Amino acid sequence: MKVYDAANIRNLALVGHSGSGKTQLAAALLFDAGAVNRFGKVDDGTTVTDYDDEEIARKHTLAASPAWCEWNKCKINVIDTPGMANFLSDARAALPVVDAAVVVVDAVAGAEVQTEKVWQEAEALGLPRILVLNRVDRERASLERALASIRDSCSRTVTPVQIPIGEEKHFTGVVDLVSMKAYSYATDASGKFTEGPVPAAMADAAAAAREACRIASVSTLVG
Repeated sequence: MKVYDAANIRNLALVGHSGSGKTQLAAALLFDAGAVNRFGKVDDGTTVTDYDDEEIARKHTLAASPAWCEWNKCKINVIDTPGMANFLSDARAALPVVDAAVVVVDAVAGAEVQTEKVWQEAEALGLPRILVLNRVDRERASLERALASIRDSCSRTVTPVQIPIGEEKHFTGVVDLVSMKAYSYATDASGKFTEGPVPAAMADAAAAAREACRIASVSTLVG
């Protein structure tokens, strides 16, 4: 087994409300990093982290489950945690042993009860948090509505570092506000993407979002 230096190990916990897509995100991370050779799906019962018969039948995570992959020569340990209120203790138990929390939010439902609870738990531990807005391709998905709910329930300082190219059935990729590049994804679940310039129709919106991101970063450093 390959040995990694401590400096090249990252530990993350996927947390959030039940049904926000944490397990599916874990499956996508593992597949994209080459840790597995097929893209597991919750609906098919083929994900790595939901392997228990009861979890497969219910299509819900019932206990925290670890997995790992390698990316840019770093070993990334991922803990997929349950979002159901009855099993939230497993999510709480995972947070003290990780370097950061990945808070997964459904782009349709926005921040929900357990979103707020795990956010507060991570905040109490002083953990860095990154929000992943999931299911942007679903009907009634909205970046603006989801952001409003997150800012209302979690923190008013939350600022996107990426914005979607299209929404609902028109979602095709994201614009990275740091590099100011667009990434468009294939529709065949291969995880492949093409890099290109920011679409002309989004140039003004991307520039404004980048400036908001810059101001938020400066405010955080000063604060």
